[in-house]
Amino acid sequence: MFVSHSWKYSEQRERIEKFLDDEDRLDWQNFSVPEDDPLEFEDTNDLRQQLYQQVRQANVVVVIAGMYVSYSEWIEEEIEMAKHFQKPVIGVQPNGNERLPASVRAAADEIVGWRQRSIVNAIAKHG
Repeated sequence: MFVSHSWKYSEQRERIEKFLDDEDRLDWQNFSVPEDDPLEFEDTNDLRQQLYQQVRQANVVVVIAGMYVSYSEWIEEEIEMAKHFQKPVIGVQPNGNERLPASVRAAADEIVGWRQRSIVNAIAKHG
């Protein structure tokens, strides 16, 4: 699994990882890039290539679909990478968000609410 996220919202990525760790029926590997273990890169092209490799290895890409996605070129690019590699995209709509960014709505194979069962079921179904 690859969770596309902004480091500003790392606690949301960590919460999804905990949801999966607590679920016995899933055997999963994390290809996300957490703030405490960043990729080392020389320039933006090198970073882009490394992200491509991370996304390529994942079976599913999860996008935490807060409105900040509209402002993050990297999250947008990770969505494009997922589509390039024909990886299913799961959009997770945070509590309190009434609207979703158009890019997430268009790319998502499924959009779920911020509930453990919904997230785990969508990942199991598509991953």
